[in-house]
Amino acid sequence: MAHDWQSIRSQYLHDPDQIYLNTGSWGVMPTPVYEDYVDLIRQLESNPTRGRRPLLERLVESRRALAGYLNIQARDLALLPNVTAALNMVVNGLDWAEGDEILTTDQEYGAILNTLDNASKRWGVPVVKAEIPVPPESPAAILAPIEAAITDQTRLLVCSHITTRTGMILPIKEISEVAHRHGVLVAYDGAHAPGMGPVDLAESDADFYGGNCHKWLCSPKGVGFLYANPSVQPLLHHLIVSWGYSSEGTVDVDGEPTINNSPAMWGLGSWGTVDLPGQVAMGEAVRFQEEIGREAIAARGRELSGYVRDRVSNLPWIDILSPSEPGLFGSITTIRLRGMGGKNLNMQLFETHRITIPVFEEGEDASVRVSTHLYNLPAEIDHLFKAITEIQSA
Repeated sequence: MAHDWQSIRSQYLHDPDQIYLNTGSWGVMPTPVYEDYVDLIRQLESNPTRGRRPLLERLVESRRALAGYLNIQARDLALLPNVTAALNMVVNGLDWAEGDEILTTDQEYGAILNTLDNASKRWGVPVVKAEIPVPPESPAAILAPIEAAITDQTRLLVCSHITTRTGMILPIKEISEVAHRHGVLVAYDGAHAPGMGPVDLAESDADFYGGNCHKWLCSPKGVGFLYANPSVQPLLHHLIVSWGYSSEGTVDVDGEPTINNSPAMWGLGSWGTVDLPGQVAMGEAVRFQEEIGREAIAARGRELSGYVRDRVSNLPWIDILSPSEPGLFGSITTIRLRGMGGKNLNMQLFETHRITIPVFEEGEDASVRVSTHLYNLPAEIDHLFKAITEIQSA
């Protein structure tokens, strides 16, 4: 079915006089999600005590909607503020023993690397980094260095599903197979996957998976999740102990008791007062995207990424850092602009050309990460390259 992307774009709240190419940091809410969110805030604030009950009832529905989107059971899902909190729950919630090692890659997000560094200093657990080629030529080029870095001491592998810097899509099903063959637990940073394309956590065979809903799924800000396979839930300790905790493992959520005498995953996300309207409105964000179709959204992102690549082909001073192999790229394309370091590119792009996009200074060079979501248009990409060319030639 053909989609009217201009009409879909009109349902989002972004400023039409600006160009927003930074969904990789935060997505733009569509109007139905925003209106639901505001209405929920109004309901809650009309009576912050009595107003919570109907929201909590809807929260059950939203958790189920997200669980269905991820192809898991709601009882295996904890709602958290973001993926950083989710992976902290894993890395700092496991028991570590002398001789254990953590394996990660050299493509991970800074906040997650900080989490691993903190764990290393606290428990004396070495952190080993597998070096992934950028860009990789095939899934095998990603798998090989990861498997080569696994040792008898490796207890946990932490890696991205889609990397922040270049949008590289890692073959997580195959990575899980490699890790489990060596007896290694695996935790995925899924910050960019939900909403960019289909995510099937049952098929991935992940032990742990943290994700954000406020990027590509375009929910209210500060809504994320942690999935834990039922078989590994007993390994996790609560980092924040509140009303959702039960030492007896008898907390009942959605009518389903806890598994293997472990505290319910719901309890891991029970932190007291949180942005309840945001968590509830996340369900509307899922509904909105499902109505469009996750495959259609993924295809649109790849189409726009392809358009970025086409524009680069005639500019010899620009290199593409993102993968070109089908299946390894989605809606993020990172390009290196040779000789454009030190030009204050970020400020020039926004103040002169009204373009919001992340810029990374790399000595004499600079790189920009182009996020292309369903509300972006080819004309916006044209405007980006026109602006970059003008700045380069100035």
